[in-house]
Amino acid sequence: MDSKSDKLMPSLYGGLLIATVWAVPGLNFLNCLCCAGVMLGGFLAVLLYQKDITPESAPLTREDCIQLGIYAGVISSVAAVVIQYVVAVMFGDIAIEMMMRVAERMQIDLPPEIYPLIEEAKSAEPNIIGSFFAIFIYIIPNTLFSFFGALIGWKVFQSKNSL
Repeated sequence: MDSKSDKLMPSLYGGLLIATVWAVPGLNFLNCLCCAGVMLGGFLAVLLYQKDITPESAPLTREDCIQLGIYAGVISSVAAVVIQYVVAVMFGDIAIEMMMRVAERMQIDLPPEIYPLIEEAKSAEPNIIGSFFAIFIYIIPNTLFSFFGALIGWKVFQSKNSL
């Protein structure tokens, strides 16, 4: 039997999918469904890894899927912060503006003391220290839910391979 396929590229693609879902305003609402975007990234990593497996190579194992989920979660944490930083530098805080539009359309009356805080948040510049802190905050949910998505992928492909 051949050695295992490389896990870096499938994990990178899964991680970039997760990062995109986290970082793109509007698309990040997908994570309100039990971190569905993050689990989708873990599943994608397993799917891409499974496609690289040849009949001569070792079969897909649960440990492979665990590693793929963890790698994709860590990669996504770094990539999401980089994407968010670039978007914030280029376009400002789009998310706050979107939330204000939603609140206006829903005719939500916000307390008057909230408005200065919102303006302060809009004018705040992204900083490197906050970005490094965000990486460590993202690592926990991204790794955990990417791991779950990878395990779902393992169950899907395990049953497919055993037929």
